[in-house]
Amino acid sequence: EKKSRTVPLHLPPFCSFRVEKQPTSASLPILCRSAENGSHALLQRMGKWSKLTIESALDGQGVERRIIMGVFRFGIMGAAKIGAKFCDAVSRLPQAQVAAVASKSQERADAFAKANGVPSAYGDYRRMLERPDIDGVYIDTTNNFHYENMLLCLEYGKPFLCEKAFTITKEQAQEVFSRAEEKGLFTMEAMWSRFTPAVQKAKAWIDGGRIGQIDLASYNFCFVSGSDAAHRLNAPELGGGANRDIGVYAFEILSYLINQPLLEAKTMVNRFSYGSDCTDGMLLRFEHAIATTQVSFRAIAPETAWFCGDRGSIQLLGGHKGGGAVLYGPDRQEIERFIPPEENGFVYEIEEFIRGVREGRLESDVIPHRDTLLCMELFDLCDRENPQEK
Repeated sequence: EKKSRTVPLHLPPFCSFRVEKQPTSASLPILCRSAENGSHALLQRMGKWSKLTIESALDGQGVERRIIMGVFRFGIMGAAKIGAKFCDAVSRLPQAQVAAVASKSQERADAFAKANGVPSAYGDYRRMLERPDIDGVYIDTTNNFHYENMLLCLEYGKPFLCEKAFTITKEQAQEVFSRAEEKGLFTMEAMWSRFTPAVQKAKAWIDGGRIGQIDLASYNFCFVSGSDAAHRLNAPELGGGANRDIGVYAFEILSYLINQPLLEAKTMVNRFSYGSDCTDGMLLRFEHAIATTQVSFRAIAPETAWFCGDRGSIQLLGGHKGGGAVLYGPDRQEIERFIPPEENGFVYEIEEFIRGVREGRLESDVIPHRDTLLCMELFDLCDRENPQEK
């Protein structure tokens, strides 16, 4: 066997190790000999060495080295139904694990943990956040609790991925992002749809000039939410309403693909008798494009999204679920159809979150803070222009 030597790698403190040099073709784990900036203690807390995974980085001479990185351990705040999908997505990633779940109810946390194979359950958020081996937190509570949940994560120095709608108001979102930046923590709205292969394919077509400049776009999303005023979809005290549940998809997918400055917005809202919005419409004037979003909890229709330019158009299939994308040419004939395999679409946003944390970034390039703030600003506008009638 060739004698190995120790090579220092220049990485952020949370993954800065000294590791044995091995050929880049090596497929076996590398032994950790020593560590800097407290990383050795962190590794020991992560558990068995066999659970560490191999990645690559550049050493001081710009040569690729193989290094070991600990399994990224998530904690979940909320134990909601959508959290089960998150657990399934994490289980598909060899470098990640859901290590704990916390709820205000120990019984609810225990049930979630048992159903989703989560090793630890807590009836108190702080007990989970106190764990030094929790690398990031996924927040899936109802909208009204997001703001306080995110501030609690920041108090404990935890990066987080928070479900949409991110907050109730733009002011709340601004405070969260400002505090996170002060602490140097990566934070991200869980707008998973932007990361799906279908939306990324549509973006590649648009960026490649396949449909020319976008001048017209629309996004419609509706279903019947039922008559239960206490349900999370409807209840105003829980941050319910069509805009914050499905309008967030419509605007944030639309704005991502149009990718032009928003210049003007007009809104219209119909409300349930108890106050929350049931049907919403927005007319949006971007730098070049005119776009509309229509969302409703009182109508039934397929979810549709169109992006039209002077050289062609793109239709998203399956809307926010990323079922596919179709490219049409100037004669309105189909040119290309992209249908990705069916899978758990949360995987892509989770991968982005882990990368962001490990690279020491503050925000995602795909769903940057400014986009989340713009969406919250529009929802504030809807509330101001269309107040509940007394």
